[in-house]
Formats: sequence, structure tokens, C-alpha cells
Amino acid sequence: MTSNWRDLTSSRRARWPAVRGAVTRPRLCEALAAARVLVVVAPAGYGKTTALAAGRPDRGQGQEREPLAWLTLDADDADPQVLAAGLALAAESLPGGAAVGALLDGGSPPRRVAARLADVLDACAGLLVLDEAQHLSGPLTGVMLRELLDCGAGRVALLSRTPLPLLELTPLEAAGEVVRLSAADLAFTVPEIGDLWRAHGLTPSGPEVQLAHAVTEGWPIAARFLAQAAAQGRVRLSDLADLDGGEAQLGTLFDYLAQEVLGPLEPAVRGLLTRSSVFEELTPELLEAVLEEPDAAALLETLADSGTFLIRSGEAGAQVYRAHPLLRAHLRRLLEPPTAQDLAARGAAYFEQTGRPRRALAAHLLSGDTSRAAALLSVHGSAWLALGRATLVERSLKRLPRTVWTPQLHALAGDALRLSSRYAEALTEYAQATPLARALGEVQVGLDTVQPTQTWAPLDAAEAWASGSDLYRVRRFRAENLLNAGQLAQAVALAPELASGARYALRTGDLNRALHLALGAAQGEAGGARAAQNHREGLLLASFIYAIQGDAPDAARCAEAGLAEGERLGSPFVRSLALARLGHAHLTAGDLMAARQVYGQALDLAQGVAGRLQAEPLMGLAYLAGQAGDDKLAGTLKAEALAQTQGDGYMLALLHLMTALGQWHAGHPDAAALDAAERAFRSCTDAFGLACVALARCAAGEGSAAQAAHGAAAYPFLLSGRSLFSPSPDRARRAALLARLVAASPGHRAELLPTAHALGYADMPAPNDTPGFEVQVRVLGRVAVMRERESRPRDWGRAKARDLLILLAVHSGGLSREAAQEALFPGADPGVGERNFRVTLHALGQVLEEGGPSGSLLERGEWIRLRHGPDLHLDLHAAQAVLEQSAATPGRLEALLALPPALAPTDLEAAEQVAARYAACLPDALTEEAVAALTAGQPDRAARAAERALTLDPAHEPAARSLMRAHQARANQSAVQRVYAGLCTALADLGLQALPETEGLYRTLTR
Repeated sequence: MTSNWRDLTSSRRARWPAVRGAVTRPRLCEALAAARVLVVVAPAGYGKTTALAAGRPDRGQGQEREPLAWLTLDADDADPQVLAAGLALAAESLPGGAAVGALLDGGSPPRRVAARLADVLDACAGLLVLDEAQHLSGPLTGVMLRELLDCGAGRVALLSRTPLPLLELTPLEAAGEVVRLSAADLAFTVPEIGDLWRAHGLTPSGPEVQLAHAVTEGWPIAARFLAQAAAQGRVRLSDLADLDGGEAQLGTLFDYLAQEVLGPLEPAVRGLLTRSSVFEELTPELLEAVLEEPDAAALLETLADSGTFLIRSGEAGAQVYRAHPLLRAHLRRLLEPPTAQDLAARGAAYFEQTGRPRRALAAHLLSGDTSRAAALLSVHGSAWLALGRATLVERSLKRLPRTVWTPQLHALAGDALRLSSRYAEALTEYAQATPLARALGEVQVGLDTVQPTQTWAPLDAAEAWASGSDLYRVRRFRAENLLNAGQLAQAVALAPELASGARYALRTGDLNRALHLALGAAQGEAGGARAAQNHREGLLLASFIYAIQGDAPDAARCAEAGLAEGERLGSPFVRSLALARLGHAHLTAGDLMAARQVYGQALDLAQGVAGRLQAEPLMGLAYLAGQAGDDKLAGTLKAEALAQTQGDGYMLALLHLMTALGQWHAGHPDAAALDAAERAFRSCTDAFGLACVALARCAAGEGSAAQAAHGAAAYPFLLSGRSLFSPSPDRARRAALLARLVAASPGHRAELLPTAHALGYADMPAPNDTPGFEVQVRVLGRVAVMRERESRPRDWGRAKARDLLILLAVHSGGLSREAAQEALFPGADPGVGERNFRVTLHALGQVLEEGGPSGSLLERGEWIRLRHGPDLHLDLHAAQAVLEQSAATPGRLEALLALPPALAPTDLEAAEQVAARYAACLPDALTEEAVAALTAGQPDRAARAAERALTLDPAHEPAARSLMRAHQARANQSAVQRVYAGLCTALADLGLQALPETEGLYRTLTR
């Protein structure tokens, strides 16, 4: 090799590519970071270069970037001398990489150059990327690749348009060191498409993102061009929904396709690909019959292996191929219209002969035979709709001239529009169908949107026109409308099979069975080929049941899964209902702000879809307004919701109940609303709803306790936790109600005892034991009493009440009245001391129990004590429990760090003793955590614990020793010295010196 080896290559090929506008793709970055050898094989336009160039990995938090080298190969690199020159240029970006070029200057052979680069990669743990690696196909370059791959701590990435059958990779793959990525891995997912569009300043809806993904099939170059064109206003996404039927204005993308894909093809192969572009799927039999191509099988395999976007799409062993839809659209425009029509007509005949009506329909539409296309659509359209192919039917109908439309096609169009939640347009199409089809269409719109009132008249009309199987359908529809109207007995009498459904079980109060059936219906919903079921979606029904049973996490999970399914199906109805159900889940969890937000989103999405769809979010918003005390807004929202119930008795009952609960939770009982809810639930024979009403009445101080107790026993979750229709969102109020119910109806004690346990009581509490609110008592740091739902600490009636609270806090078991009096008023005259103590005790009782039963939180007999339990929480006891835990108990360190440094100041001797113990135990416990963290190899965690301990006690030698060790582990010698100096100063202030153990450790660490 001469000194002019640089003349054999170009420095441009050895530059790391500049990437603009690329979105972060964590899953690809993770694959790159995890691979010792990364092999990426995908055709042109799949973003191999972009994915690698944009995913430059860091070594870790706080560390420098990984040393990187890049080399883009071409055909000349089949010459080992040229490849060696390129590798030398790429190595110059690595630490110590100049040594590779020095070998070339000295005339070393290419193999030694590759081996020296491998040594450089090993030394700096760097990454070498070889782009266009398909050029590494010769035996001589294979030897060089084997040397490069033997790079120790270094890494190599190979990017190729075609498969790399390299023997050099075999032993590495056997060792598990090779990670492979294909075109499928590089393709954009739906969320990544959304990220890409948002990176271009666009705000696409869920359906628009789905359509962009469907059009591009995740092909990265197409996705990027489409996003750029949309951002610049050069294309509308809706224009691309039907690539077979219209012009898609993406000229730049098509120019790229022509250059990158078609350019390298042989003329015969390019011609075959162009003429076959009229068909979505290709088989050798199709091309032999229609294109009269005898070598079709071999040519298709050639195209599939050549890296041109013709992929195998059939099952294993089947010879079925397809081109990317954008490539097909471009190729089809290269055909003369008469040629394309003739090929499509011949293909349509072939498809009909072979029993493939959907392919035949598409071919007839391309050929211009609209009459035959209309006939096929009339025969098969309904079956396609049942499989969720509403877009296929709508697109096909759009391409048929209205002159060939029949009443049957108008009915089919109505069905497709109805399944897409475009109900007003569907009714317009149904109006042009036959009288029976029109009536049946209007019935199905009413059933889909749960509007019983609007469904009776078309039901009567349909029954007048129907006969045979159609008459059975009409009667089944009538039964479902009766179910929607809340007339369950009549519905089951007409169609007994309805009694086995989840909605019937829900509306009769059989919630466990309803949930079981809903979850069964939800199985297989996600991702399957089907039509949207609107309010019948199993996931969304399960979400609602979970919410009313108080299971907020599962309610949210099902709602979010249903929302994703609604986006996949392109159904605004399902998406809006899913958001409403997500609002119920948030409300059940107590997150009122999140509930209000998603209720608003559900309401916005429901506009223009169906009025009935607005009822649930309006119900939730009316509850929130009432609960916030805005009676006027709550009334307005309730009136709007009532106007949208459309004769649904069950929805009417829920609306009255939920708004009444909102008023009651704000302290304003609404007896009239509860009366209306009870009438509606009784009409529906809904036992659950009646139980909710009975409990709400009793919570407001009215109604039958026995009836409410029976309801609580049947549906214990209404009291044991917060559910959507619980009589109170507060645990303490539900506990007080439970105690009252059992006292009034003791026969339900055994049934309701598990509910008491769930509320935190060891046994069933008596009414006088439940104040109906929770109290937080604080004696650490400062003394304060906080009542549930109050934003400020409660005022003290007397200053001595504060001291009495501290005294009772430090005596967890309480103390005698005489001892408490003496501690508060030492040396006072007995009569005066008794009188003052009695006043003080009353004042403390007012602070703790005002509004609740006397004695529920403070015992006041001869023995005085705080009644600790689920209604009263004392921070000192919680702190002592944390201090008593073992070191390294999960969460203990965080709890210790949050503890106040000391007990509130007081002159009480007993309290001072407890304060001294607490002040000594807290730094000891923190030091225990520091030692445990050091043992576990967590110096940062150890430093946090030890630093806090020294803040509390600067002379705490065990804490100082742990902190010095933590700083040493983090290689911070100056910090070790500072800790030791600070400790010595603190000890000197006390007249002490460091222990020999501490001095010895310091000398060892600073040797």
C-alpha cells in the first residue's frame, strides 16, 4: 500500500450521518445498546441509517458518549485495499484510531488493518457501523470482517438492504452475541406514527394516526414524507384512504420510489411488477392466468429477494406476495388506462372463477365494470360488514356511480355508515332503501344508540312489512328495545335468551354474573376483525361494573383498553363511551380533577354522534358540580342529561341516583331525586339500584335501616370501599353508617362483619365508636389536630388541652385521671385542679370529637386515653412503628427521611423522656439504613441516610463512619476529609475525641 491510500476512498463515506427531524424510538435504541453485533436487514426507505444515526447511545448517566465510527460501503469495497482505506478513515474518529492509518502508511495488508481497528474498538469500547453491508460478499472481505468482529469490548453494526448469509456471523450467533432487526422491526408502530406527526407540529386524531399507519404500513420513508407533506399542506390524509380509486399527491415520495426501487430492476422484471400493480395480492397462478407469464413463480421469488418491497404475505409454504400500497399506486399510474382496465377485467374473471369475491370486486372497479361490482357488493357486503370491513364497503360504494345504486345498496351504505357511528348519514341512506330495510335500519340506529323512544315507531313499521325470518329479527329487536327501556320482564317474555346476557344481569342487580359475562364477551375483542358494538362492548361494560363495585384500577384498565379498541375500530361512539367509563373509574378512585377532564372529553366527542351518548358524561359532570356545591350548574347538567335518556329507564334511574349523591356529598340531601331513582329502579327490578337508594336515604338520616342493612349485606362493597354509587366517598362516614345499620338491624351483624374488617375495625363498631370523620393528630415537630376535609388545623379551646394531648400521645395505653391531673396541674389545690382538668378534658374533646359522639376518640372515665384506630391517627405511633422496623425494610429509609427531627417542645416530664428516646433513635435508625445500603452496594442511598443522621446529631460517630465510606465508594476524597473534620469539631464542642475505630477508618480511607 502506497502513501496515497486516501485516494482510494472518500472522507464523506466515513462521516457520521446528520439526522434532522427524526423522532426518538426507544425500542430501537434499546436493541442497539444491547447488541454486541447488530445486523439490520431491510429494503430501501426503512430507515436503517436514520435509526442508527439518531440512536447514538450514551454509556450511562453522567458518562461520556460511546466512541463511534461510521463507514458507508459501495461496490468498490469488494476490493480489500479500498475497504481497508475506508476503515482507516472511519477509525480516525476513535481514540487511538490514527494507528490504523499508520499501518497503511507502512504498507500493511488489509487483514492487519482490520485487526488493528478491532484492537482500537476493544480498547475504547467503541461502535463501528458499516452501512450498505451487502457489499461485503467476497471471500477476501469476509476475512477482514472476521477480524473486525473479533473486537472484544467493541461493537459492530451491519446495515444491509439484502440478507447477509455471512459465515463469519455463525459462531457469534451461536454464542448469543448477534441481534437481528428486520423491516418489521424498523417499521413505525401506530404510536410512533403519532409521535412523528406531532414532531412536525401536527395534532392528529387517533383515527388519523391509524389511517396514516394503514396507508404507509409503517414504512419509515413513506411515513416521514407523508408527515412533511401534511405539515406543508400539500396533501390531505383523507385523499390517501383509497389508493386504488384516486390520485394521491405525494410526488416527492414517488420520485424516490422510482429512483430507489425501480431503477436497479431488469426491464422484464420491472414490466412484470408494473403490470401486476393492479392486484393487491400476487400468486404465480394469477400471473400465469392473467399476465400469461410462464416464469411467474421464479420472478416473484426474485422480486421478494431483491429488497424491493415485494414481500411474502401468505402462510408458511404459500406463494402469496404483495407490494407496498404506495408502490402499487405509483406503478399503476405508469400503466395506460386501457391497459390497466384490460388487466383488471381479466383478473376479475380469474378471481370470480376461483371464488375470491373481494378481489373480484376490486378488479371490477378498476376495470370500470360497475354493474358487476354492484352485484358483488350486494351479495357479499353484509358479510364483510359483519367482519368489521365497513371501510371496504364505504370505499367501494363511493367508487360506484349513483346510477347503478339499488335500494339494497342504499341499505348497505346505511349499515356501513351506522357501524362507523355516522348515524345521521345512515338514516339518509336508509330512507332510499326498501320500506322494510328502511324501518330495520332506523330500528338498528335506535338500538345502537340506546334510544328506545325513537325506536318504537320504526319497530311497528318493520313488523308490518316483515315475514318469515325477518319477522323473527323484528321481534328480537323489539325485545332488546324493551331491555333498553328498562322493561326487563316484557323483554325476557319476548326473547328469553336475553336473560343470559350481561346487560340483563347488570340491570337486575346480579353484578357478579354480569361481570363474568362481560369479561367473557370481552375475550377476543381486541385486535380481531369485527364491527364496533357501540354500547354492547364487553370491555366497557366490564369497566362500568368494576367502577360500581369499587375496583377503580380494573375499571380504568378496561376503559383504557376499550378506548384503544375504539380507536382501532375508528368508532367515535366507542371512544366517547370509553372516556365516560374512564371518568367513572377516576371518580371511584377519588381523582375528581381527572374525572372532570375525561368526562369533558367524552362529551366533546359525543357531539354530533348521538345525543344519548352525552348522558353518561353529563351525569358525571352533574355529580361533580353538585359535590362541589354548585347547585345551579348541577341542575343545568342534570336537565341536559335527562333530555338525552331517550326513554331508557335504567339510565334515568342512574342519573337521579348519581346526582342525588352529588348533592348529599355536599351536605344537601335531595329526597325528590332519590324518590325518582327508587321508582325507576323498581320499574327495572334492579335490586342493586334499590340498595343504593336505601343506603343513601339512611346516610341522610331517612328511610328504613333494615332495608339499607339488607342492601349493604347484598352489596358490601358499597360500604367497605369507595364505589361509584357509595352513600359516601369517606371511609369514616361509611363506617358510621354501618354501625348505625347493625345497631338498628342486629340480624345482619354476621353478614356485615367482613365489611367492618375491611373498614379497619377488629370487631363491629357501635354507633358511639364511630365519629363519622377521621382525625390526624400531630405531636412531632409541632402539635396540631387536622380533621378530614378541613384545610386548617383545629383551634385549641384551652392551651392546657394541647399539653393534655401530648401527654396522652406519649402514654399509648392511657393513664389514670388522677395522674393526668397531677401532670398538668402539679401542686394545685385538689378542687381547683379537678375543676381545671375537667375543663381541659372537655376542651380537648371538642377539638377531637366536635360533631361526633362523645367518647368515640377520647375516653374520659377514671382512665383517660386516646382511642387509636381507623378514625384517629397519631404521627408519633406511626413514627415509632417505622423506627422498630428492621433495616432495609422496603420504604423504611424514605419514611425515616420524612420524619420530623423531634417531639414538639413541652415542659411535661413524661413527654421529655419520650422526646429524648425519639431524638436518639432516629439517627440510630438512619445509620442502620446507611450500613445496610453500603452492604448492598448503594453508596448514594447510604450517603442520604448518614447525612440526615449527622444533621440530627453532628457528633454521631457511626453515622460519620458510614458517610465517609459512602464518599470513598463514590471516589470523593475531599468529602471524606470534610466529614471527619466536622465530626471532630462536634465532638470537641462536647469535650470529646473521636473513637480509635473512627480515627483508624479515616487514616485507612485517606492513606
